Amino acid sequence: MNDITDIKTERLILRPFQNGDFEKAYQLFSDPIVMRFSLNGPYSAEKCKKFIEQCMLKSKNNEPSLLAVIDKKSNQLIGSCGFFPQTIQGMAELELGYRLLTDFWGKGLATEAAMAMKSHAFNEMGLTRLISLIETENIASVRVAEKNDFKLEKEMLYDGRIAVGLYVAIR
Repeated sequence: MNDITDIKTERLILRPFQNGDFEKAYQLFSDPIVMRFSLNGPYSAEKCKKFIEQCMLKSKNNEPSLLAVIDKKSNQLIGSCGFFPQTIQGMAELELGYRLLTDFWGKGLATEAAMAMKSHAFNEMGLTRLISLIETENIASVRVAEKNDFKLEKEMLYDGRIAVGLYVAIR
């Protein structure tokens, strides 16, 4: 696995989480609106701290992980974008996920971040397939996936309880 260093787009920097990111990360992961379609719901401060530590450790060990999404203009953390290992019907997959603070919705930033991570997955990590599991009601995330050439492969129940679309991008 290639080391994930800063990935830059026109308006964003995607980089591994750092110790100083907790406050903004907690703002993101504890927001019930942002986390509406999360399988785990909003995070407590303790859960967020552990999650960020796990992301930092994975990045340090060159494992696929979520990265902090930084707005170039303000140099502030505005979201997360990156990878989650998943097992779908016995098959190991890598999922691309993204979340932004609500102030940054509707500006194409999730699409821009996801595009950069998809490109990294295919060009730097050598992957040929990437998935996104998106709850069927999450229209905004479906649009981001479709703008990044993810196609609906099938609808399924995730964890046997949540209706999701399995969106796939093939290199």
